[in-house]
This record gives sequence, structure tokens and C-alpha cells, in this order.
Amino acid sequence: MVKVIRGIHFYKSNHKEEIMAINNTVELIGNIGSKLRMIDTEERSFGSVSIATTDSYKDKETEEWKDKETIWHELVVFSPSVIEQLKAFDKGARLKVIGTLSYRPFTVQLDGKTFDKKEVSIIVRSVEQAPLTKKG
Repeated sequence: MVKVIRGIHFYKSNHKEEIMAINNTVELIGNIGSKLRMIDTEERSFGSVSIATTDSYKDKETEEWKDKETIWHELVVFSPSVIEQLKAFDKGARLKVIGTLSYRPFTVQLDGKTFDKKEVSIIVRSVEQAPLTKKG
């Protein structure tokens, strides 16, 4: 169950009888790059898939739509029901995803120096098919 009040998404947890207020919410519309991959660890199983977003604009002189840079986003899915939903979509399917940004720290060594970096992914809470809409 999701309820939105003043931009804050409230979720009733499936595991506990509690209500959570989630302020870190992302809505992303794009095309999936491949079928969902399942990853099994000792602690849990989860799904992973990438989604591509490309903004576009209408050229005023030619009246043609032009694409800007394509950006890939990594999605991570823990919810069994969302995993089942994503299994039904093939590469190229246009989806609307709602989730939470997650940052995972990691270290890179380059030319004898150590750099701390963060990898960003979206922890998916819900997904649905999205129509292609272009304004203008």
C-alpha cells in the first residue's frame, strides 16, 4: 500500500505491521536493457537490471525529434512481487520505476593512488509499463 501526503510516500511494510515514511523517492521512465538477472548470495536472492533514459527535443527548424545522451541506471529489486513483474518484460520494454537511491562505497586504485568512490543504484519498490509520450 502506498499513500502520498505532501510529496512524502508512506508504505505499509509487507514484513511488519508498521508504516514507513520514505523521503528518498525516485521516479524514472526508461527502457530496460536486458531480461532481469537473478543474483543469489548467502543472505538473500535479488534481481538486477539496467534501464536506459534518453531525453529528446524537437528541432525548431526541421521539426524532427533529436535524442540527447543515453544514460544507464542500475536497478536492484528485493521484492518478490516486483521481481515477478519484471520477469515478464523483455529488452526494450518502456517502464516507469519508483524506488529509492542507494549509494555503495568502493575503492579504486589508479597509478598507485587509492580513490574512494560511490556507485549509485535504484532500489525498486514498484514498476509498471509506461507509454511513450512526446510533447510539442
